[in-house]
Amino acid sequence: MCESFERLADKVAEERAEQTTVNNIRLMMKNLKCSMEEALNTIEITGKDRAIIAKQLQ
Repeated sequence: MCESFERLADKVAEERAEQTTVNNIRLMMKNLKCSMEEALNTIEITGKDRAIIAKQLQ
């Protein structure tokens, strides 16, 4: 029971962190008037994370 709770807590934390990152990138794009690519490059998001976040931004 404890292990499954920990996995669930980890999953929720990961989802919240991802959503925070997406929101922060949106704010960067708006306030700095930059493209999604420029924002992702600025904070050095690459690989699988970049694909996931780019999909959520569109």
